[in-house]
Formats: sequence, C-alpha cells, structure tokens
Amino acid sequence: MLNPNPQAAVPQDVSIEARELTKDHPLPIVTVFALPKPFGGKADLIQRNAIQSWAALKPDVEVILLGDETGIKQTAEEFGVRHVSGLRCNEHGTPLLDSAFRLAHQEATTAYLAYCNCDVILTSDFPDAIHQLARESHFPQFVAFGQRTDLNVDREIDFQQPIQAERLRQECQAKGVPASNVCKEYFIFSRQLYQHIPPFAVGRGNWDNWMIHSAKKTKVPVVNMSKMVTAIHQSHDYSHASLNRWGCYVSGSEAKENRRLGGGSHIISGSTATWKMTRNGLKKELPKLISPSFWADAPRFIRLVFDLLAR
Repeated sequence: MLNPNPQAAVPQDVSIEARELTKDHPLPIVTVFALPKPFGGKADLIQRNAIQSWAALKPDVEVILLGDETGIKQTAEEFGVRHVSGLRCNEHGTPLLDSAFRLAHQEATTAYLAYCNCDVILTSDFPDAIHQLARESHFPQFVAFGQRTDLNVDREIDFQQPIQAERLRQECQAKGVPASNVCKEYFIFSRQLYQHIPPFAVGRGNWDNWMIHSAKKTKVPVVNMSKMVTAIHQSHDYSHASLNRWGCYVSGSEAKENRRLGGGSHIISGSTATWKMTRNGLKKELPKLISPSFWADAPRFIRLVFDLLAR
C-alpha cells in the first residue's frame, strides 16, 4: 500500500507542520538517500561525483548513504554525509527497496525525501525546485520526478569549487543527451508516502514505474520537474551486473519479480505526470494522448528500446 499510516514514520521530536518551508529556512528541506554499489572499481568516480554533488547542497539537503558494501561508510565520512547500515538484500545479493525506504523514513528528519540513483549529479536547482513546489502547491502530498540528461564525465569534480561545477553545467548543455522520461533517476515525495512498498530489487526494471503508477492510482499528484531540475546521469557500462541492460530491466528473473510485485510494467502510466513545474509555476498536464510532452518523448523512448536490445 502507498500510504497506510501517514504519521507512523515521523520522528516524535520533529514537527513537520512547524517547519516554514522557505528558501531562507536554515534546516534542510529534503533528505536524499541512495544505495551505492561497492567502492573500489569502475563505480568509484561516478559515485564519488554524485555523492559530492549532493553534499554540496547543504544546508538545504541532508544525505544518507545506505548499505554495508565496501567503502560506503568511509565515503560517507569523507564527504560529511550520514551512513546507515542494516540494508536487507535478496538471495542474489541485490539490495531491497522496501528495506531502503523503511530505513530512510526512520532516519530522515525532513518534510520530503528523495530517492536518487548513485550515478546522478544534482545541482542547486534541485533544492530550489523543491522549495518552489512546497510554496506553490496546495497538495497535502505529492510525488515528483524528472528527465535525466546523459553525459560522459571522465574526471572527479570538486563541487566546492564553483568554476568546476559551472564547467560541468556548460558541458551538460553542450554535449548532454536528454533521455526518455521512462528513465527515472530520482523521486521526491512527501514523507507520509511510500512507508510500506513491495520488496523490489534495486537496479532492476519495473519498480520505478510502479512508484508513479501507484501514486496516480491513489490520486496523489505527480509532478514532472524536468524543466526545473538538472539531473546529470553519468554514462557507464553495466559490468557490475551479471546480465546486460535488457536482462537487468526487462527479461532477467529479478526484473520479472519486480513486475510481478508491482502488478505489471506500467510503462506509460508510470512515466507520465499529472502536473508539471515550470518557471511560471505549476501547470496541469494534458491527458497523455494530446500532451505535447508525451509525444515529444516518444522518439527518445523508441531509441531507448533499441539501445536496450542492442546491448
């Protein structure tokens, strides 16, 4: 169930209603939580860039790294973010998302939570967009996601250095390739939501579609943040997985189990929003069959399918 007990996971010493959700508030507005892969291989550069970018968003953002894999605790200490152990895995050693979300709810102290893949760089427009959404929306709850931009990043970025961060932003504008909305890299949500979710395998297909589909099914507003949030997905291979991309996301046993747990693939319902955030505020999305954004995304989705099949 999406929201069986809205207040169960709210720490007793945190009064969310008492927080003034404005840009000037000194406390963080959102907790970004993630499940890094083991450090010590090809994932190092990508994960370090992502985590550094999140850490640089303090004080608006608090960061929690979940898991007991090699190097996670040490990396958290290095970048001054929190580490939480005790993440459950399935029989294949793949982390389970119900465990991750439960730990995040227990540990976070903010009004909003954000799951983010550990290969995605976020910039200052991420908390800015959440502040704007918190001010402008009249929704008691919401879920938000956005389009990613694929970019090959071949160096470690020091996000405490504005020149390096700005150079990366310019590279993203010049060389980045927008991905399909099907490729969801982050979810921002009111902390009352997703307290109990199925035991999906992380990094496998179908669970991300369920996140959006289930919210819409229960009438929770879903907001597309693509025009407001720059999410830089660092291009990488899939050598960490025993299957190719198609196997990971579609045909593998864990992807199939995710589909079963989620009651289907929900590709269209799970990749379309009911609202969109723009620089002029919230706008209602048109029904998908007459929505310009839906049809604009169709070529990217087709390219993604061919790319998955080719690998």
